[in-house]
Amino acid sequence: MHFRLYDIAPVLKPFVKEICSIESDKPATTSPPIRVLPDTCVELFVNIGQPQTIASLAGKIANAGRCFVTSRMNRFMDVQTLSNVSFVSVCFSGGNAYPFFPVSMQDIANQVVDLHDLWGRSANDMQYYVEEAPTMAQRVQLIQQYLIRQLSKTVTYDPGITYCIEQIRQVHGQLSLEELANRVGISNRQLVRRFNQCIGLSPKEFSRITLFKQALKQLKSYPESSLTEIAYASGYYDQSHFIHACRDYSGLTPRQLLSANYILC
Repeated sequence: MHFRLYDIAPVLKPFVKEICSIESDKPATTSPPIRVLPDTCVELFVNIGQPQTIASLAGKIANAGRCFVTSRMNRFMDVQTLSNVSFVSVCFSGGNAYPFFPVSMQDIANQVVDLHDLWGRSANDMQYYVEEAPTMAQRVQLIQQYLIRQLSKTVTYDPGITYCIEQIRQVHGQLSLEELANRVGISNRQLVRRFNQCIGLSPKEFSRITLFKQALKQLKSYPESSLTEIAYASGYYDQSHFIHACRDYSGLTPRQLLSANYILC
């Protein structure tokens, strides 16, 4: 398995967290499924060649196409691929994918969506030129060029959403809707609408996921601690609230989550 990270074009850096390629020349066997936990991120996958990914989300099976987008908002996703994969992945930073897609992010939340349904012919053109490119570095460069073109066509960037995300993360989700709305000078209703449009989640649910991610860090860093200690250190009211969040967002208990070797978070 060959994994490589790539430099991000300066104009894309405010929106993109990571660009990588993964290639494997192993025989084409089906790999064990991996459970991907929700992280409020949107990710674009560009397969080099035939599609090889099957995703299960909330019991629904999706055979991903050659170019597709996953929106991991507040549900886990079980993913299975062939072992001889070859693809490029563009992971957008949380809450910053919306300028690239001409739809409400609420409409694609917790889904696997064919890029053609979002970009139309541009998706097909990109796939063609990417597959014709002789090297992976050139493929990544082409994908970034198409992202930059798409960025210029879509909605205006909303700095208020970025500010709200930063505020929520600074306190690991411990911020009320009223306080957040007051800080940006809009009503609660307006803030909820903008979050749903730009992120695909309400501010409250985004905060819950942020809190859960913080608890996972605590759980991994201090595996010998009691669940009560982890819950309090993370900001949960008590152990039962933490366990409930684990079941909601991973389908497992905290201890099962800690010992499982098929979890990606």
